[in-house]
Amino acid sequence: MDGFYKSNSKINGEDYNVEENPNPDRRPFKAVLDIGLVNTTTGNKVFGAMKGACDGGLFIPHSAGRFPGNKTEGENQSYDAKVHRDRIFGVHVDLYMK
Repeated sequence: MDGFYKSNSKINGEDYNVEENPNPDRRPFKAVLDIGLVNTTTGNKVFGAMKGACDGGLFIPHSAGRFPGNKTEGENQSYDAKVHRDRIFGVHVDLYMK
């Protein structure tokens, strides 16, 4: 199936979904995120793992609402992909160490 659905080639923090480019021959492999007893707070590590799986080519139904960089003010919701990219590459750890 790796020939039908490619993984994300640019790690820039943007939300990536393999179902955006459907293939008429085969549907993507669908997985469901089971978080168990983990708290579903914005920016939790479990959502980082899910983002990695989605970037790798798995279809996991989700929204960017729990990714780092998401801000909700009333009814307005905005997502800053640069903040999420910085978390993926550990910029927050680098700043702490400096």
